[in-house]
Amino acid sequence: MTKSVKFSLKLLVDEKRNKVVLAEAVHDFVDVLISLLSLPMGKIARLLESHKDLQTVLACYQNLNRSVADMGIEHFETEACKSMLLSPKSSYEIHCRKLKLNMGDTDATKFFICSSYLSDDSTCDNVYSNFNTSTCRCGGTMSTRMFTSDEDQIGEEIGNSVDGVFVNCRSSFIVTDDLKVSVNSIGVVMNVLNDLGYTDFSDLQETLLDIGFEEVVTLLGCFFTTETPLTCAFLMKPCLTRKLKMLSPHLQNSEIVEPSSVFSVKLFVRKFDNEILYAECNADFIDALLSFLIFPLELICSLSNNLGSVGNLSRSPCRKASASDFNQVPDYYGCSNNTMFGYLPSPSPVYECFVPRNSSDSWSCQLARQIQWSMDLFILGGDIVKMSPNNPKVISGSSSGGDTGFMKKNTKFIVSNDLIISPMNSFSTVGLLKKMQVNISDLEEHQISISKADLISILRASLVSSSALTNGLSNLLVKKPKEET
Repeated sequence: MTKSVKFSLKLLVDEKRNKVVLAEAVHDFVDVLISLLSLPMGKIARLLESHKDLQTVLACYQNLNRSVADMGIEHFETEACKSMLLSPKSSYEIHCRKLKLNMGDTDATKFFICSSYLSDDSTCDNVYSNFNTSTCRCGGTMSTRMFTSDEDQIGEEIGNSVDGVFVNCRSSFIVTDDLKVSVNSIGVVMNVLNDLGYTDFSDLQETLLDIGFEEVVTLLGCFFTTETPLTCAFLMKPCLTRKLKMLSPHLQNSEIVEPSSVFSVKLFVRKFDNEILYAECNADFIDALLSFLIFPLELICSLSNNLGSVGNLSRSPCRKASASDFNQVPDYYGCSNNTMFGYLPSPSPVYECFVPRNSSDSWSCQLARQIQWSMDLFILGGDIVKMSPNNPKVISGSSSGGDTGFMKKNTKFIVSNDLIISPMNSFSTVGLLKKMQVNISDLEEHQISISKADLISILRASLVSSSALTNGLSNLLVKKPKEET
């Protein structure tokens, strides 16, 4: 599980066209390739930002990451809100740690109870948190560690590096240039070559590569710049700085949009080219934009419908049934925006826990779904209690609902065209107008309502453009009539 791991990849290359026709890959590499679908977009943006050739790819997502990092804790509902956005978690991170190369490289999920839970006069609820900054209803910090095994957390046996984590056989695999993955066979190779018009191997050359962490990051970046990522990544074609062609925005259907799925936003537009420079909005719209960071790549692909090669990888018949859908996110990310994007968070379980009496030794408090209680534990003396997950976005015991977002309500925000977010009370609006370097008379204001389809349009634009608001919302701008003089 180190960055020094290498995989053998055999490329079949058309040297005249400088194009990868197909690759023959070991199952360990394909396991890692499929795991990329489970990575949250915020994590992917950070991986690409650290790569010298990929720093302009997913620029809008990098701006969202930096916006979260730059904003003070006082703008978030809780300290945990900032933490969970800066280091977004995958529902499959436990599985990814079983791979020979874990591209997510996140710390194991931790479990905490209130530091006052074991005291005699405790008024704490029987709840746990995955964040040690969460606050208990008693006012204490939930910083006392509890422990559970990986298998207990997901309730099933996890695949491993020997049998395969996400792939369903130990064969080698054929991967086409547009990421169609099939179990290796003579028939598959013949079909790929026939489909591409090759009758023999006279123009084809085999090349053997060692693929490690850096090469996989390069390949990941090519997902967003080309429909032929193998050629782009391994033949060094100049496609890393290109962007996939913008597709037309989602069309509004005839359904009535529910009021809860509409945000009211004020846009400031430059007249001569209709570019949206900034938007003024409330916290609920910011919550929706920040949700882009926690979505796994597979969900982004299904929502955007403009990452064809990623879709091919997602539909691979080589995936295990238990890993056929990476569209879920941990349930502590849950908020009212979930239904807008058509996914449901994966529920956190209720655990049984042995809590020792008259002891502050948190290490003897073990979480498990089905604990085989030993006599040694009962000799110590204690209670078996059920621990339920708390919502780290709210203070335990408060009246806030379970769909609470990340940002403090009743806060106004400014969002730039390339998705840099700033609270309005943290800078001078006069300074902002000066920074625009545009005549005031060349600016016009539009008040619009944003629906689910419009949000998805922004999401699609943010994948392939640094003008997410303009490309995502320009169809909503109504041309204002000229004023009579």
